[in-house]
Formats: sequence, C-alpha cells, structure tokens
Amino acid sequence: MRSALTRIATAIVAALVAQGCMAQPQSAPASWLDEARPDSWNAPRKQIPAAPSMPSSIDPRCQKFARLPQLDQDRLVRANGWDLIGPFQGGWDVVIIQGAAGYDGMCRPLQYQTFVFVGGEFAGTLSPTPMNSRSDGALGRVSLESQTQLTAEYSRYKESDALCCPSRRTVAVFEIVTDDGVVRPISVSTSPTTTDSEDRSSSDK
Repeated sequence: MRSALTRIATAIVAALVAQGCMAQPQSAPASWLDEARPDSWNAPRKQIPAAPSMPSSIDPRCQKFARLPQLDQDRLVRANGWDLIGPFQGGWDVVIIQGAAGYDGMCRPLQYQTFVFVGGEFAGTLSPTPMNSRSDGALGRVSLESQTQLTAEYSRYKESDALCCPSRRTVAVFEIVTDDGVVRPISVSTSPTTTDSEDRSSSDK
C-alpha cells in the first residue's frame, strides 16, 4: 500500500514539474516589437510612471536583493514605488535604471520597467508597458552604444515555447534625442535564438 502511494505521489510531483517547465507565458504578446518602426510612447517632459499595484505582498526575501539608491535618478525611480534591480548603466550624460514592482516565486522581477535619463532628466522607458520575466517582450540586455543610441534585446515566445526557452529574440534600436531629452524606438529586428537555430541545424543532419 505504501509503495502504491509513493508511486502516485511521485507521478503527481512529476506532472507538476512538467507543467511548470512547459507553462506558457502569461502576459499579452508584445505586439509593438512586431512593427518595423514602432510608434514612440515617449515624449519630452513626461513624468516617471508610478509602479503598478501588485495583488499580493512582496516577499521580503526578494526585496533584499534590491539595490539601494546611489544616484539622484535612482531616488526619483524609487520615489515612484519601484524597487531598483540590477546595476545602473551610464555614459555620455545618459543613465539607464531598471525597477520592478514585484517578483515571482523565484524572485524574478514582475511588472518591471527600464528608465532612461538624459542630462539628469527623465527621457522615457524602453517598453510602453511594464514587463514580466519569462513572458513575451521581456527585456533582457541593454547596451548604451553612444550619446545618441542604445539597443535593447527582448525575449519572444511562441505558444509552444517553454518558459525557460524563448525561440526568438527581438533587438530594438533607440535614438536618444539630447535636444528634446527623449528616447524613441527607431527600428526592430527579430531572429531565432541560438538554441532554436541549433535545433534546426541538428534536424537537417
């Protein structure tokens, strides 16, 4: 009897693990990344958006990883309810800061956003809406290329993709208009991830 119960429990755990590995992204698709030249959602002299309200309290074990404010821009983001996550980037009088409103069970950021400042003033965000980790349109790497340009890389999921493994990525190029103090998307390009390319190459052999 005990052996049978053990087998049943093992099967249930295996099913739950498989479900967690194969669960699909929960956010709506980031359709703006499918436009060759997306319309800009940023404009000069806009205010820093407030962090969205989360349905449950934030796990303090996740909050302990938040970065303490170091810059004036950090304090502005923090004052609008965002936890500071990851390091800031800076150069050419441009500062890039990331903030999160919440976290999932593994302390991955939920409802997070990336903020750009030019000359100390807020210049815009790198997504029209907050993002969730392991969902379509989740922002990963940001590279500050020059005083007038930065690039950002986003995960792209198909319905069949596991949460661990987006099959595509989109790279967006943003222009930094220093005269207006605003950052705007100017082009996007989408390509298969390395894993997806390798899988296709293997199947061709």
